[in-house]
Amino acid sequence: MEVKDKSFEEDGSTREVVLSITASADEVDAATKAFFKELSQRDVPGFRKGKAPREVLEQGVGGHANAMGGVAEKLINDGGFAAIDAADVIFLDEPQFNVDVMPEEGKPFTFTVSGAVAPTMTLTSYEPVQIKMPPEEATDAEVEQGLADIQDYYHTLDKVTDADHVASMGDYVDTRLTVTNHGKLISGMNNVSRMVGLGAGTMPESFDKHVIGAKVGDILEFDFEAKDEEGNSEHGDGDLHAKVEICGFRTLNLPALDDELALKVGCTDVDDMRAQVRRNIGMQKAEQLPHLKVDRAADAVIERLAGDVPEYYVDFIRQDVGREFVQSMEEQGTSLQQWMLQNKIQADQMKEDVNQEALRRAAIDCALEAIFAHEKMEITDEDIDALFDGEDDAEEKRASWAEANRMSNLRKMARQRKATQWLVDGAVVEIEEEE
Repeated sequence: MEVKDKSFEEDGSTREVVLSITASADEVDAATKAFFKELSQRDVPGFRKGKAPREVLEQGVGGHANAMGGVAEKLINDGGFAAIDAADVIFLDEPQFNVDVMPEEGKPFTFTVSGAVAPTMTLTSYEPVQIKMPPEEATDAEVEQGLADIQDYYHTLDKVTDADHVASMGDYVDTRLTVTNHGKLISGMNNVSRMVGLGAGTMPESFDKHVIGAKVGDILEFDFEAKDEEGNSEHGDGDLHAKVEICGFRTLNLPALDDELALKVGCTDVDDMRAQVRRNIGMQKAEQLPHLKVDRAADAVIERLAGDVPEYYVDFIRQDVGREFVQSMEEQGTSLQQWMLQNKIQADQMKEDVNQEALRRAAIDCALEAIFAHEKMEITDEDIDALFDGEDDAEEKRASWAEANRMSNLRKMARQRKATQWLVDGAVVEIEEEE
């Protein structure tokens, strides 16, 4: 069975492919024989299994036309999907099969199949992308930050005993706290004990400024805003009201960067601790920077897409993003609702995050396919085998994909891997220190 014709149709919003697939006369004869053999194994009154004549078997399924319809279905199921896979077509949804003329023994049989496929897009430029990357080696600033993180890990918060102490930036304040949004209590913020680090980001800056100057025993009431830089909030409109009782003060004390601290973390002295931090940062970078380079190259190339990714394809990718996220939650032993509550994520924010991720993935997908086509790349068996490198039973897994008629999916993975490698290898990198 083979594809005799392949055409594409565009209606302004969706790209579809129409395949004309033909089974040979021999394949039709074999399918007919197999179909009637299966029918003969049914219970037919007056006949032993396998002994009923063909005319009787046809009558049992409603006549000759219905019987040949069954042959057509068998041909499509047994060979149609393999032909679609061999034609390197990946339908985004269940394709539509159309049979105009039922199969006849001794003659070829042709049917069509159609459905939506991924769009074909181009880039405005195929020149190397320009990206910024942090240095491969650990910088002095990164080492110092690593040492500061160690100091912070071993910090202490010491109580302030001075009864006349006045709250100032840098203090940690023990409070009894109630927060509402237009009279409605914020979950987990009803008369709770909360330590607030002034200037530490524990609460918004607009909260901290009202506490500056307070003393133990003071009860404060004020309005403040809990919004991000874009003006969004996980608490309604973000206009909140607080009632705060000042219960005490603490000061943050960091241990000295000395040999005593070095011994605590398993080092011989400060110099050894500094060297260990530098080495660990280098190992982290060796693992993380290749992935970061891919991400930044991808972000750069999608800016070159000629036009917007069609909405129907973003919708398709969005389904994958949603499924992956739910699956991730299940693997963590939690539900989507529990995760949203734990991370204080609102439904609208969650929907927008999924939409943005779907749009980015769809754009990257289209950009990589554009690169592969423009550079006239080809996929080899070695490229397919490389997809299973390091996996147990690689040959068996590849065979399972072929048996499921999903080799076209493997070829797409290989195309995108090759296009990604071309993109990253050619990227012009500017080294820039980052926080």
